[in-house]
Amino acid sequence: MRNVQTLSLGVPILMVAFASLPAAAQRGAQVAVAAADHAGNPGRPESAGGPSSNAAFWEVLNDPTLSRLLDEALRGNLELHAASARLDGAGASRTEAALELAPIVTAGASYTRRRLSSASFPGVGAGVGAAALPDQDLWDSGLRASWELDLFGRLRGGLRARNALLGSAGEEVRDAEVSVAADVARAYFDLRGAQGQLAVARRNAENQRRTLELTKTRLDAGRGTAFDTERARAQLSSTLAAIPALEARVAAMQNRIAVLVGRAPRELAADVAAEGALPEFPDSVPGGDPADVVRTRPDVLGAEGRLAASRSLVSSARADYLPRLSLAASAGYLASTMNSFGGTGTFNYTFGPVVSWPAFDLGRVKARVDVAQAQELEARARYEQVVLLAQEELETASVRYRTARARLGHLREAAAASERAASLARLRYEGGVADFLQVLDAERTLLAVQDQLAQAQTEVADAYVALSRARAAGWRTAEPMRRR
Repeated sequence: MRNVQTLSLGVPILMVAFASLPAAAQRGAQVAVAAADHAGNPGRPESAGGPSSNAAFWEVLNDPTLSRLLDEALRGNLELHAASARLDGAGASRTEAALELAPIVTAGASYTRRRLSSASFPGVGAGVGAAALPDQDLWDSGLRASWELDLFGRLRGGLRARNALLGSAGEEVRDAEVSVAADVARAYFDLRGAQGQLAVARRNAENQRRTLELTKTRLDAGRGTAFDTERARAQLSSTLAAIPALEARVAAMQNRIAVLVGRAPRELAADVAAEGALPEFPDSVPGGDPADVVRTRPDVLGAEGRLAASRSLVSSARADYLPRLSLAASAGYLASTMNSFGGTGTFNYTFGPVVSWPAFDLGRVKARVDVAQAQELEARARYEQVVLLAQEELETASVRYRTARARLGHLREAAAASERAASLARLRYEGGVADFLQVLDAERTLLAVQDQLAQAQTEVADAYVALSRARAAGWRTAEPMRRR
């Protein structure tokens, strides 16, 4: 047997571009995309794509710096860019599933040179010394099309699943926006809280420095003791020792905010370097049944979308038990010479239905159905867990905010009383009515209470962030930003 010698040039072209489809295929793709827009969850929620605005929870605080940082973070945060990329991928996947409902048309062209073995044709030139068959040239081009009619919903089930996953990806973008904005607000409030504690320490250090000067003056006048002076010096040094740690905390929060808004730390430090007070927080926030509130949270809606997708995949997998009906067609030219290519007698076509059924492979079909059902059970359990965690977060945040507000009120009263007591102690000491121990005790109490007050203000802010995060339905976002 002689070796067959062939030379082929194949140019298959997958014509998935909508403009390249024939008119019938274009109509099929239009129907598929229209079905995608109405199957399952909405494909691209209102919260998805372009620059985002502030959340309504922060607008009541009237803090321009916070509003500006939130706007910048919702546009520049890199985690949001990653979430937006995942949303784009889910959209492309849905488009691919939609096009599965339309005909698949390919165009191809090839040239082949071959020699067939004479042994392939018994009785023709057989025997020792028989002449070899001549070389042949084959020129071939044409269109080939196939269209699965999807009688039992296998492809439509996959499309519904992709559509639900696209909706879930959109909710994940919104959930990422809520998380990033909450992180920015928390870091901003921590920054303001640290600046407040730093201001308290510096203010008390200045008061204690004046007290130290007073003890020195009384010592020089013979009305004080070195013991009082050294105790005043020790208290001042202790207060000054706390300042570097607070300055480090301020710098750390500045750096944290810079990363959250997508900028280098040094670029943002100057923007938030100016000290500012924490805003006044509302006495209460809108109530409502926790079950109703969490139902519109993006993480809950995202889990619900994944559950809907898993349900559709079960339906699609079950459709594999039933036959598939497709229409197949091809048309083109086949010639042995380039000159005759496209001439009379070289045109050929085929057309007809194709039915396939995995009659002897139902075990694999059942395994795929079992996998899809197990994934649906997992998605259901995860959805119920997300709902329970959301309710827990909302209940805990509500209690935490209420108790933090109550604690803050008591500490404000304590701070005002401690400040009056410290002033009276200094006056009594200057008048020689009380000893220096009362002054030290009053100033220590004032410093401790004012520091607790500053911490309590930060705790209220942090509780407000947690409650706002738990009530994510109150966030107002526009279309998601595009990747840079």
